[in-house]
Amino acid sequence: MDTPYQRILLPNSVRLLLIPMPGINSVATSVMVGVGSRYEDRSINGISHFLEHMVFKGTEKYPTTDDVNIIERQGGLQNAYTDIDVTNYHNKVLASDWEVGLEINKELAIRPLLEERYVEKERDVILEEMKRYDDEPAAKVEELYHTMLYRGTKLGMRIIGEVDSLRAIDAKALRAYHARWYTPNRIVVVVAGAIGGQEQAIQDRVMEWFGSLPASSEQSHGIEYVTDTQRESRFESIVKPDAQQAHIELGVRTFPRGSEERFAWSVFNLLMGVSFTSRLFREIREQRGLCYHIRSSSDQWIDVGTWSIYAGVATEKVQEAVQAIIDELRKVVQDGVTEEEVAIAKKRLKTMIAFQSEDPEFQNEYYGRQEVFNQELLMLDEYLKKIERVTKEDIDCLTRRYIVTNTLNLALVWSGGETDKIQEALKIF
Repeated sequence: MDTPYQRILLPNSVRLLLIPMPGINSVATSVMVGVGSRYEDRSINGISHFLEHMVFKGTEKYPTTDDVNIIERQGGLQNAYTDIDVTNYHNKVLASDWEVGLEINKELAIRPLLEERYVEKERDVILEEMKRYDDEPAAKVEELYHTMLYRGTKLGMRIIGEVDSLRAIDAKALRAYHARWYTPNRIVVVVAGAIGGQEQAIQDRVMEWFGSLPASSEQSHGIEYVTDTQRESRFESIVKPDAQQAHIELGVRTFPRGSEERFAWSVFNLLMGVSFTSRLFREIREQRGLCYHIRSSSDQWIDVGTWSIYAGVATEKVQEAVQAIIDELRKVVQDGVTEEEVAIAKKRLKTMIAFQSEDPEFQNEYYGRQEVFNQELLMLDEYLKKIERVTKEDIDCLTRRYIVTNTLNLALVWSGGETDKIQEALKIF
């Protein structure tokens, strides 16, 4: 089968994906590294994110922050992010600037200076970033929900870290962590966009820049696997006296990243909690007027997964809102979805993918994340075919399997109030 990408494996196990996209004028480049917060120890929790910050203070070829910012001076977009199991250095530039775009990401990922003189200042920046998250109830409730599910495991640690662990990190620790995890077998280079005719030149540059990195002998994933053992519903809350709303995150445990169930669940998630036509929006916002914003979303990792619903509601209406959401979950388990809902959701999903696929950054993320997670690369056409094959019966089977009381979790951030009746509401049947 013809593929829309070219995959090249360097002798040292660095992987390169080339994704040509005719008819556009930009190129998205990234260097993804298969490491994130769940690879850390509690004593250095937050170091993956700290490292991502520090590399922008200078690299071997671009030794100052001003030097590193060359992409913005050329009109491009430069950024990076740290996640639970991946760190990504990425940018988007004009087609004529692909080389400098890729070179900057190479420098950030494998040639950072990590100088001690910048550590204290950047630590203070991250501590301020932490305060910002702590002051945002919507972000705080999402974090609380995640911690509830995976407390006591590395997966359950905060990406940003904790105050004590951040204060313990110095330049020596950053260099050791970089040397330990930024190895060729974890590095994926992705170039997507207007690269027609440049494929060999890009491959030559990647070989020059990455090919000399010493191969790693590591064979394991390097993570602590999590097993879901929850047997009854759970509820936790954080009181923020100045909170103007109550922020709810309610969800269940589902399946790991590679499960074939993800295609039917994507259709279900869309019809249940994404945008104006979703069940939750129509019932909780439009019919009952309980919230302004409500949405559902999924998170999957190599070993476990979850699906959750977020809503911001008036403090005095928390119990009513939780009960209304539970009622909708019960209804979908008991009565199933309709053929019309499935057809509409599939069309919406296919349209969304069509729009997104015109952007090289989306193509970069779509294929790059599959590769860095060591999944078999699923082409977008194949993905859409799997979506088209989803049936009402597929979705009904999954909702009965996963929307159950014993893995129900509710996180709440609010100004405080009575919780007994909220806890009592956490029953599907």
